[in-house]
Amino acid sequence: MSSDAHLGGSMPDPLEPVPTECYEILRHPRRLRVLEVLGCRQTRLSLSALTTALIDESTGSNGHTRHDVRTTLVHNHLPRLEDYDIVDWDDDGVTLVDEPPVHPADLSVLLDLCESENARTLLETLVDPVRMRLLTVLEAGDRPLSLEHLAERLSAHESDPFADAERATVALHHSHLPAMADIGVISYEQESRLVTRYDQVVSIDE
Repeated sequence: MSSDAHLGGSMPDPLEPVPTECYEILRHPRRLRVLEVLGCRQTRLSLSALTTALIDESTGSNGHTRHDVRTTLVHNHLPRLEDYDIVDWDDDGVTLVDEPPVHPADLSVLLDLCESENARTLLETLVDPVRMRLLTVLEAGDRPLSLEHLAERLSAHESDPFADAERATVALHHSHLPAMADIGVISYEQESRLVTRYDQVVSIDE
């Protein structure tokens, strides 16, 4: 099974300039849409205008939907974005701060994931420094890669949560690769220890 969401061709990790402490805020589709709307408008939006913009992108809009969107903005998403110093929110409206740690232009690949029916699951699984870098490594190649090769590539970065190839191998085998395979983004054959990105799996199946 492969995901309907496409992560693009050979391209850099879209979250590379984003501080890892901000990853948690990017794991919900509505927060990504808020950043997209604010980035496109480049002006302070009233809460009502922001709510309308978010509803315009959804289907089945009605009074209940508007109430739900506004409530989640006020009690969940805007406070979280403000806590991370990404937006400025007051009685006059909402806008991006002058130097946000997360720029909407960097999030195009993640926004593509929001088009999927299981958007939240995809984001919760993939918005992770190890998994995003893993996808970048797989996108850059044209053939399956071994677990050991991936572990060496990923452990070469000083910022990795694991410092050596042995720890990386264990973490990939028991955590990262199974989770990514469960949502159909990669194929991981545990016996052969080969990892294949999802678009290669599709081409093989066809």
